[in-house]
Amino acid sequence: MSSQSDPDSPVDIDPSVIHHATVSAGLSSLQYQQVQEPNIQSQTITCSLAESDIVKIVLQLKELLHEEIDYTIKATIQQYKSEKDELSKENQSLRDNIDALEQYGRRDLPRSNGIPDGGISKSSEQTTELVKELLKSVDKSIDTNDVVRFHRIGQPRTGSDNANGARNSVPPRPRQVIVKLKDHFAKKRILKCKKAMRENRDLRYIRVNEDLTKIRNTIAFKARQLRIEHHIRDRWTVNGNNLCEG
Repeated sequence: MSSQSDPDSPVDIDPSVIHHATVSAGLSSLQYQQVQEPNIQSQTITCSLAESDIVKIVLQLKELLHEEIDYTIKATIQQYKSEKDELSKENQSLRDNIDALEQYGRRDLPRSNGIPDGGISKSSEQTTELVKELLKSVDKSIDTNDVVRFHRIGQPRTGSDNANGARNSVPPRPRQVIVKLKDHFAKKRILKCKKAMRENRDLRYIRVNEDLTKIRNTIAFKARQLRIEHHIRDRWTVNGNNLCEG
């Protein structure tokens, strides 16, 4: 009866049966191979430039900087110019709106020149009655109740002294009169009397025109000058707008 082997008992190995084999270089050999890093040494590179080359480089840098600065300046100026143009347009638009509103407020206010001026002795009420009589003498169909009130422009004028210090006998020019009317239609009826006043010998020096703003009055004055110089045939105003015929 054979005995069972004890797992804890030592195993007898015959040394004569052990063979030694050479292991080829491979993965197993790399495990024990030490990797050496290459020895890299820093080197200084010396570059020599001729004076002409340095001058060329400086000139090229100068040109590049000049182009960059020139572009920046032009772009900035163009931006400011655009902003200025926009502000100018907005400013002009506001001026036009203000002028239009001011002219709209004058739509019922004709302005008259040449109406006799009594100075301080004549009150505004007396001037109103005088104007009503003048209008009635031109066109009897005019309703004098449309005239609300008249107002003289400026202080009463007195005769000026001549070169010798004596008072001039020529009476001063009458002050202009602003007419306050009942409505816009009354102004149209009174403005139609302009032709009749020119044909009336006693009233030919009296002029009735629309009351214009400062800007529109300047345009009307220049238009009158053009008519006097025969550059245009005629000029007139309608509802505060200057019109002319070439």
